Amino acid sequence: MSFIATHPQTAIDRFVALVDDVRTEFGEEGLMANVERFISAERPDFIWEGRFQEHYLGEWMGADDGAEGLYCILILSHFRGDFIVASCVVDGDERLHSMTRQRAYATHDAAEKAFQSANGR
Repeated sequence: MSFIATHPQTAIDRFVALVDDVRTEFGEEGLMANVERFISAERPDFIWEGRFQEHYLGEWMGADDGAEGLYCILILSHFRGDFIVASCVVDGDERLHSMTRQRAYATHDAAEKAFQSANGR
């Protein structure tokens, strides 16, 4: 079964909120260096949380025995000014396990075209 879900929120860039949160927690000194550290550690999570469209691709057929109950989802997301199309592996509770591929686009139209092309529409 294949479906496309559109999330009720619009494409909200979580980057601004991240900068504000890091500023509140650690102050202005070294702000962007701290932000970059958070992004390098959590980038797939920011992309997953910023998704506004998704397409179910099927059950994940990973090589390890722990792959049972995981699913492949193609998402269209927005983070740090880019629109991103990414392939994700999630569990039944929609918790991200891994992001197998991602590509950034400068415009929504370009990303939407790639998203639709990737899911066969």
